[in-house]
Amino acid sequence: MSYAPFDSALLEARIKAQCPDLREVGGAAEYAAVQDLRGFATPSAFVIFADEAAGVAPEGSPVAPAIARIGVVIAAQNFRAGAGGQMTQELRQLIGQVRKALIGWTPPALGATAVSWAGGAVMDYDKSTVLYGDTFSVTHFLTP
Repeated sequence: MSYAPFDSALLEARIKAQCPDLREVGGAAEYAAVQDLRGFATPSAFVIFADEAAGVAPEGSPVAPAIARIGVVIAAQNFRAGAGGQMTQELRQLIGQVRKALIGWTPPALGATAVSWAGGAVMDYDKSTVLYGDTFSVTHFLTP
């Protein structure tokens, strides 16, 4: 029982267990420690808690549903320069693996619902590295 935010480390552990092609899976601290695109070990993924919003609770309920959004940033090699060329086959496969690991999976948290996908986009790239970010959401309960 807790009013704590959703534990994004649950998604990090799931990705580590389900996506063996990734050299590294880290959290927000590891992501923030990288100074430039060339500093990312590829392929890797980083799970970053984004935010939470109130869900709808039945009137008088002692629990409060919270909808958590979590980002997953994938760093992969990029051998193609220029707009549109940054979506390499390796990156497409990694995105698919992470999505397969998370979408529909129910984390072991109080009242958690299955993880759903909210969207994704290329975040940044250069001649050697591309970053792709997906956003996922999950509902859990805040309880006294």
